[in-house]
Amino acid sequence: MPDDPLAELLADARHRAPDPPSLDEVVEDAGRQRLAAFYLYSALAAEVIGPGDLAPARWADELAEPMRRLDLTRFAPRTGRGLDAQLTLAQQALWRSQDRQIKFAQLLVDLINHGAFGPLCGEADRVRLARAADGRGLDLELIQGQRVVGTCAVKDHWELVAQRLAGMPLHSQLAGAAGTPGAVRRAAHQLEETGIAHAVSASVTLAVSIHPLGAAAGLGTRLVRARIRAGLDQADALGGLGEELRTLLAEADRELADLRAGRSI
Repeated sequence: MPDDPLAELLADARHRAPDPPSLDEVVEDAGRQRLAAFYLYSALAAEVIGPGDLAPARWADELAEPMRRLDLTRFAPRTGRGLDAQLTLAQQALWRSQDRQIKFAQLLVDLINHGAFGPLCGEADRVRLARAADGRGLDLELIQGQRVVGTCAVKDHWELVAQRLAGMPLHSQLAGAAGTPGAVRRAAHQLEETGIAHAVSASVTLAVSIHPLGAAAGLGTRLVRARIRAGLDQADALGGLGEELRTLLAEADRELADLRAGRSI
């Protein structure tokens, strides 16, 4: 008797979807949907497209071409509300901000200088922002010591940032955990292994190492697996942090007991 409602629900589901997708297909689609959303978000933030250009028919070639190549077009949100569903509150605010290009540039500089995309090209040891020579847009200056050794456009890195954001846990705060206990810092380093290679143009002036994205087949599945792995790493890090805090608490209790004992003598 208790199973009757479930049997009815199953029959109704089979009637509505006689040929449902497999779990592997669902996982693949979920990963591609997330990647497509961050491609759109990063293109908006870098001003490759404008807020009124969410529909594929209005995409600039710089966005439309990789979306077609990676089979992401059909997964991309068509409305602002649909895009927001994949983003944090801060990200939602950024793509609607009037100074989104500057905020995107600052994010890019932080990611590069903290090693998120690997070693810098050539002899550079860091990058910094500069106004483009034509007065429009922003450039990255590659710096060695106090000397500029190359420049490249901030906008050219939008796809690299999209892949980075899509490969990280949605609500992660551990990536910027400088100065936190050892377990959390180790987790932040582990989050670098996202399972999705970082890709940009092959221009020699770019500030990061060049890695091809790889075959599109299984891309969404690799992304979902990477996020699960990152989530497990975070859980391990927080568990390790709990152990460290318990150890510190025990040491504090012992020190307090010793102080009390010394006063009573």
